[in-house]
Amino acid sequence: MLVPAAQQLPISSSQAYLASLADNPTGTLLFNWLYALVAVWALIGIVTVYYRVRGVSEAWAFFGTIVGAIAGFLTIVFAVQQVASLQYLASIYRAKSDIAVAMFEAPVEVNPFRVTTFLLTAAWFLVVSLLMLQTSLPRLLAYLGLVATADLSFGFVVAALGLNSLVVYAALIAGLVGGPVFWAGLGYLLRREADATTPVAAPTPAVR
Repeated sequence: MLVPAAQQLPISSSQAYLASLADNPTGTLLFNWLYALVAVWALIGIVTVYYRVRGVSEAWAFFGTIVGAIAGFLTIVFAVQQVASLQYLASIYRAKSDIAVAMFEAPVEVNPFRVTTFLLTAAWFLVVSLLMLQTSLPRLLAYLGLVATADLSFGFVVAALGLNSLVVYAALIAGLVGGPVFWAGLGYLLRREADATTPVAAPTPAVR
């Protein structure tokens, strides 16, 4: 696999993780770059959803969009910061392993207790899902958003409690429900609505 076993979650040993990272950092660094790219795409989706649900409540739709945009932006910063940090730790691990391990295990300033990737994202899902329930969008999609809300909230709580193994499971569920399934379904529906409302151009009269 692209990501070596020692670097896969949950991390059982910081020493083993960093030793493996020093030997082969490509997979993990690529994953974090892709994570940042997904957050960029999410920002586009967050703004698009605002225009679909603002008819229910302009104030709540705007609030949710602000929260979601902050979460998306900070997630991009977090992912890029992870790339820079992991590159640096991989470069110094052989010479200064103790320092590298201490830095690796220190809290991340941009995302302490996963407040960005879990808590703020959960707040956006909650607001948007409740607004979606009052639109013509399928209720199943809104319920998926509420499932993502519960999972992300759980992830934040267990992260704050230091239960890292449970954090991994919460992230995996969020990566499926709050990622491809929700966004693919919502994107398809919004695209279908846009196609249905696009006016058909009248035929151009023939010039005699």
